[in-house]
Amino acid sequence: MHQARITAHKGILVVELVPDPANGDGTSTDKLRNLATVIHDTGRHLGVSEEALALLKMVKRGLDRIGDFAWFSSDDGKDHFAWLGGPKRLVSPTSVAAARDYAILAHRVIPNQVPDGARMAIETNF
Repeated sequence: MHQARITAHKGILVVELVPDPANGDGTSTDKLRNLATVIHDTGRHLGVSEEALALLKMVKRGLDRIGDFAWFSSDDGKDHFAWLGGPKRLVSPTSVAAARDYAILAHRVIPNQVPDGARMAIETNF
């Protein structure tokens, strides 16, 4: 099982899949090649910094059921977060569209500790 965290640097969202130490490493993130990534039970497995939360609130909803981001509830009462792309993604919140039913749902608040590699990539490319 993996967890995800969303932090922010200079107005850019840093979305990343991280191993859940409580449940073992799971699949190495180096081996994941997915069109999209989904985190189930976001109340337990998704950490979002206050800085990132402010940026996530800026993301506009699109007209489709799928978008760069989707945050939705299932019939079992759990919330799920999905993003297009692999285990790591840098996102400008004003250049993407979320799924039409996107809403800010359950998550854990975490410190805004941006990985050095993401910080360097943002400063170089954005």
